[in-house]
Amino acid sequence: MGKRKANKNEDPIDSEAMDVSEEDTKDSDEGVSDGEENAHLEEEIVDIDFDFFDPKPIDFHSIKNLMIQLFSADSELFSITELTELIIGQPLLGTTVKLDGADSDPYAILTVLNMNEHLEKQCIKDLTKYLLDKTKQDSILNEKLDTLLKKDSTNHVGLILSERLINMPVQIVPPMYKMLQEEIQWAVDDNEPYNFEWYLVLSKTYQEVMSTLDDESSQSKKQKKKKAKSEPTLFYFHPEDEIIEQNADYQFNFNFTKQPSVSDSKRAFSNFGIAPAMKLFLFNKSKFDNLIRNLEIACK
Repeated sequence: MGKRKANKNEDPIDSEAMDVSEEDTKDSDEGVSDGEENAHLEEEIVDIDFDFFDPKPIDFHSIKNLMIQLFSADSELFSITELTELIIGQPLLGTTVKLDGADSDPYAILTVLNMNEHLEKQCIKDLTKYLLDKTKQDSILNEKLDTLLKKDSTNHVGLILSERLINMPVQIVPPMYKMLQEEIQWAVDDNEPYNFEWYLVLSKTYQEVMSTLDDESSQSKKQKKKKAKSEPTLFYFHPEDEIIEQNADYQFNFNFTKQPSVSDSKRAFSNFGIAPAMKLFLFNKSKFDNLIRNLEIACK
């Protein structure tokens, strides 16, 4: 049995089951499709039950793949194996979402790691250096992170790691955050090292670049083409990140260090004028309650 279930039609935390229905309405009594008049196709409804589980050793490879998906090409800069081991090593904190029972592969994960507690772990050490290097252009945020991410810091930082497979409904997010908040409180009550003052979230973003080239005169072939003028617009892969942005005390956009290889399917983004990147959010624990309320309202 799952650790929690939430019903789409009830409060996502207090209920016993979550049913997500997908309606495929191909036509209606009033519509005409492909020249066929008076066509009528019944609605097809598919009910899907999502179960919530604690992270387990059996989930290792699936969670590792989700972490690689989160960090994209830059996952090569960290020990994703060690990062996954840290996630698996705290089974009472964090949630996976599955469709076919406890032994099936998770489709989503949400968890938190104490960055200060694990500063000597190579993956956290490399990630800390990575984030400090990326935020150098924002001196205020950079100094804040540098102060917080020290071994002797009394204001510990919780690294929230959230990722899921494509097409997973956003309705699963509020109950996952609610459960995470409850589990953190239970851990603190048991004197476990999860008393976070700050939370750090890494979000996947992309820019849709619209470019226009100046016309090149046919009489001046030797003249180089002028570079396209771009006006990038930022989008989130996960819609709930817009809510996190509204509650963030600090935020910073940055590009990946490594670009996807030619064989990487993510390279297809560039072929359509889409540039994947990342965004860092840092918010104080005082914002957690409001964040969850906003998520529950926005993700109904």
